[in-house]
Amino acid sequence: MSYPQITDYQEAVQHPAQAFIDPDLKLGAVAENNLGLPLVMSGGFALTYAVTTPQRKCAVRCFHREIPAIQQKYDATSKKLRSLAIGCFVNFDFQQAGISVRQRVFPIVRMDWVEGDTLGIWLDKNFNNPRALEKARTDFVAIARFLEREGIAHGDIQNGNVMVANGDIKLIDYDGMFVPGMHPGNGSETGHRHFQHPGRRVSNFGPGMDRFSFIALDLSLRALVEDKSLYSKFREGGETIIFKANDFADPQNSEIFRRLLAMPKLKGQARSFAAICEAPLATVPTLDEFLSGRNIPAAKTPINATLAPATKPAPAAYIPAYPVVDALNFSGALQRVGDRVELIGRIVEIKPGSRKQGKGPNKRYVFINFGSWSGNIVKISIWSDGLKRLKEQPSDGWVGRWVSVTGLMDVHETKRYKHLSITVQEEGQIQWLDDAQAGFRLASITTASPTRDRVLTSAASPASPVAEPPAATAKPAAAAKPKTLRPRSQGTARAKKGAGRQQPIPAAAIAVPAQQGIQSPRRFLAAIPQWMWAIGTIIALITFIRMYA
Repeated sequence: MSYPQITDYQEAVQHPAQAFIDPDLKLGAVAENNLGLPLVMSGGFALTYAVTTPQRKCAVRCFHREIPAIQQKYDATSKKLRSLAIGCFVNFDFQQAGISVRQRVFPIVRMDWVEGDTLGIWLDKNFNNPRALEKARTDFVAIARFLEREGIAHGDIQNGNVMVANGDIKLIDYDGMFVPGMHPGNGSETGHRHFQHPGRRVSNFGPGMDRFSFIALDLSLRALVEDKSLYSKFREGGETIIFKANDFADPQNSEIFRRLLAMPKLKGQARSFAAICEAPLATVPTLDEFLSGRNIPAAKTPINATLAPATKPAPAAYIPAYPVVDALNFSGALQRVGDRVELIGRIVEIKPGSRKQGKGPNKRYVFINFGSWSGNIVKISIWSDGLKRLKEQPSDGWVGRWVSVTGLMDVHETKRYKHLSITVQEEGQIQWLDDAQAGFRLASITTASPTRDRVLTSAASPASPVAEPPAATAKPAAAAKPKTLRPRSQGTARAKKGAGRQQPIPAAAIAVPAQQGIQSPRRFLAAIPQWMWAIGTIIALITFIRMYA
């Protein structure tokens, strides 16, 4: 089945009474940004909207990629979760005929809205609170033990899929969940790389999928209790706690592993976890076994915790959690519309503005541009709610700095331009990079690493951790030209005086770092002046005539 893309859903949900089949959702209001457009969040195979109905607030997940046997999986998951006496799951309702888009009907999942913070945001607020961290550890141990006993696996335990509400842990997003009765090996995704064993494949779908993630979570929280400074250094824009995929792939050359080995209370578990990372996925113990030191695989090579900085090996290629997008590559970013990506670029322009909605006060917003506002560009959007959460407000002082932002690639088009953007909603989404780090990450684009979200059983290969789906089942978002989206509630947008002017940037600030290796042949050829092409053509013609005269 060919599913709608983000622009189709954005257009449809502006009119809930016509789009939704469910009577309650028909009366709902979809959360909007400052421009009056639906506020959308990404979760792997689905786009998520916040819908407030007369009865309750819901999270509505609209699928833009196919999950094989989705109805059977959600039916089995619903039946099993209803039988459990544990409060870490939320109520949901899978609707095979849930939303009408361009006169076709598609499935949705309606979930109860959880009023709380994702684990990443909760850690931003509590990383220096040992008592709260220890309670979270205890709760995760209890959840891991319960799921293990019931033969259940969530499949993607990570910061974005864990909510903390009034101190209680809730797990959301059940697209990749395994419950008894499902066929092991019939998976659809491999989870967030910063929380998964490097050997994880879709063929590993089964009751043991969460073991590695729970061990990584527990050791990370223990480390913060011992040294809270680790969080600000290794949190990776809120995408992880202290570990990244590169650490799992090469513990011997990992800075965080060396830091943990130097901590007396953690060095034993750090050695055990490094051995688990290097061993086959099938040997990963349960969390209870890890905590008691049982069934730990033998270490391949002991980590040298005293490796001097001068002899530190060069890092391997960057392993991102999501596809890396160069903010200067508009066509590449366009192909990722509807995907969750890591956007990297050097800021060119800060453009603030405000907009009045209805009778309420003006709401501020800021666009952080990677090119001239008047053209087709990639940018970062920060709406009024996001601005309230930022400790440092965007200013001209940001111009010329390298930044990494992870989020959903969205599109907004007018008659004059087409803008692609990622929305920043939390402080932690913005991660500042130096030239070397920016080049290191951008260089990974040349390896064409596939997105973890686009995984189907039929495309899985034992030789590759993540496989791209066949084109027929996962049409790129750019295959259909994004349409102009008009807000349901019209208003007047007013930019601050002078905000649209290009800011001067020193020549050094716009130079591409040597480490990047990111000048594509197309971009390099485009930079050659036309007169050089003309001279080269004339010389070639003269040479040809002389050869055959």
